[in-house]
Amino acid sequence: MVATKKVKVKKLSFKGFLIILLTLFLVGYGCYYFFKMPIKNIYITGNNLLSDNEIIKTANIKNYPSMFEVSNDEIKNNLKKIPLISEVKIKRNIFRKLTLNITEGQILFYNLNKNKLVLDDGREIDDSQNYKGIPTLINYVPDKIYKKLIKSLQKVDTNVIALISEIEYSPSKSNDEIIDDTRFILRMNDSNTVYANLLNIKNLNHYKEIYSTLNNEKGNLYLDSSNEENFYFQKYE
Repeated sequence: MVATKKVKVKKLSFKGFLIILLTLFLVGYGCYYFFKMPIKNIYITGNNLLSDNEIIKTANIKNYPSMFEVSNDEIKNNLKKIPLISEVKIKRNIFRKLTLNITEGQILFYNLNKNKLVLDDGREIDDSQNYKGIPTLINYVPDKIYKKLIKSLQKVDTNVIALISEIEYSPSKSNDEIIDDTRFILRMNDSNTVYANLLNIKNLNHYKEIYSTLNNEKGNLYLDSSNEENFYFQKYE
């Protein structure tokens, strides 16, 4: 007869049970605490016209919620409610830093007739923010020329556009016959008047350079020629 060996089963002591329970509690509480930790820093880049406060408020993160309580899609959808925002990129890290990289549409001008801001992608939005330093288109422009104006202004440096106060459509005529239907008069913030057409709109990028040679004199600057030698300045009388 084979002898049966008895194996002694070690029972879990109450003390051991409490240690396991406490360990599980601490791990669970640590995870809960980590997931509930609020955003520590919010960094916003790329915005020029929109304020940081406006972006944070619209994104619905003004109260610095937990990093895990708000998703990237939720933030993007909230920010896309601002018509001026064309793209949003979001980065986060384990140090609770949230970075929002904003791409704004460029405002080309304010259309006085339509009471709309015109963006570089052709969209027209309400002027709900009363943005400053935006050129004003003061009169009607035929649709075909209007579309060309928007496309052409994309070639002009944003710093130069900011120097324009008013844009007036003013076709060039000779004996009541239109010889250039794409000419515009630009009234500058420095009191100068610039004549330009859409064919040679890039000439506006030379404005600062030309102005620096005028010795602060004010007058009419004609930049509607394809030849730089034909640029000329006529002092106000």
